[in-house]
Amino acid sequence: MALELTSNEVELLNAYQCLTTQGQKEIKEYLRYQLCKQYRREVMGSIFNNKLMDNLLRGLVRIIEGRELDVELVTRRIKQIKELYYSTFQKVHFKYSEVVDNLDSNEIVRETGRHAFENIEQALQSGNEDLIRLEVREFYQDYIVLSRNNDARKIIAV
Repeated sequence: MALELTSNEVELLNAYQCLTTQGQKEIKEYLRYQLCKQYRREVMGSIFNNKLMDNLLRGLVRIIEGRELDVELVTRRIKQIKELYYSTFQKVHFKYSEVVDNLDSNEIVRETGRHAFENIEQALQSGNEDLIRLEVREFYQDYIVLSRNNDARKIIAV
């Protein structure tokens, strides 16, 4: 099977080959820098500008605002949101970790999710409806703040 390269790719490879060892090292470092920067923007955008995630969270907020709290329904919804949150994160992380050695995971995204889901799950286990409402509202507020972040609003086409 022949590897088909575009003229742009051939041009880049030829230019790279003409560089000194130091020049090649600098290009690799800059490429890694650009990929890491793009990774951070893409992971933020994929989670905090995710329409399905937003709809699930808005629905959860409506559920907790009712007079009677259906803990089982909240538990199922949190499970869905958590699964979507981490699968979206993993998808983007895996894509970049294949091409960038020692890729740092986006701490804001990981820690926001970890902290929120742990707190909500503890509140659900306690059965304290006021605490459940509080933790869900806090997560939703954090989500809204991060979705308004400039990095999260940029749409990255790769």
